[in-house]
Amino acid sequence: MKRENDFGPAIKDFFFRAGDFKGVSSRPQFWWLFLAQVLYGFVAGVLLGIANPVYSLNTHSFGNSLVTTLATLAFSVFAYLGYPQLSLTLRRYRDAKVSPWWYLVLVVVGLVGPILAVSGLSWWLALLLPLLAGLVNLVILVLPSRKQEVTPFPVQPGTRGTLGVSFGTGVKDFFLRGGDFTGTSSRSQYWWSILFAVLVIFPTFIFMLFSIVAMVVGSAVMKGMTPENINSFVSSLGVGAMIIVLLILAIFYAWSMLALPALTVGWRRFKDAGVSPWWLVAFTVVSGFLSTIDRDNGNMVLSLISLLLLIVQIVILALPTKFRDDEA
Repeated sequence: MKRENDFGPAIKDFFFRAGDFKGVSSRPQFWWLFLAQVLYGFVAGVLLGIANPVYSLNTHSFGNSLVTTLATLAFSVFAYLGYPQLSLTLRRYRDAKVSPWWYLVLVVVGLVGPILAVSGLSWWLALLLPLLAGLVNLVILVLPSRKQEVTPFPVQPGTRGTLGVSFGTGVKDFFLRGGDFTGTSSRSQYWWSILFAVLVIFPTFIFMLFSIVAMVVGSAVMKGMTPENINSFVSSLGVGAMIIVLLILAIFYAWSMLALPALTVGWRRFKDAGVSPWWLVAFTVVSGFLSTIDRDNGNMVLSLISLLLLIVQIVILALPTKFRDDEA
């Protein structure tokens, strides 16, 4: 068995090849990741189980805030798994000699069931179609490798940042190197990526906000603001409400597609500016720690320190490329 098919290398490959939608990933690579995610989910669930009763005490103590913060961070990690999971699944389809477009077909089939159900057809469709799509997807994912040409990680190790790139080139690099913590990214590559993320997040957030507010306000105007009336109002919208719900879920999924690439391009930008990327980790940890202490207290000093750390990060991310002697 190739080294890439072992547990540890498969996890590393999962992140480093997040932007690889053209290669293949073997059956062991996919299912090792499934096992890793199950184990991590179990740990996160335990943390949540501890945090719930602690949070219900409502003591506003440091220990209470710390446990709650740890549980929140544990579940926030799942947001960084969406992008590499999508590329891994598509590579597994290709490895099994199944067109990755069938994955899109199965997703659509799974979503059609609930829409048909709320449009007046039997609710069994809401269960049957997603179940069938899930079973077909499972069968494909357990098929043996038909084209075993596993690419070791990372796909493009140590790629240098490119100065003065265009918006399109910056966005392409943002996704293709979505899991690459090696190499560097120039100032233009980073800030074009940030602009793209803002262009995606801002309008979708406004849409989601107005959709939720419209449903809640509509329910309040018609019958009064109670959970039962809101439920009734949403049900009366039928297909429209289901489509809005699916769009909101799609928005959250789209946001998760940006999480890991945003992290890695920030990591590479620190290196490109001549600053150790571990400072990015330090800033994040310290800011989280200060947020934990400051929870429910509103301490102005701690808030100012957090703001100062944010400004320092922005300054670093705006620094020009620093060419070291060994990179000249």
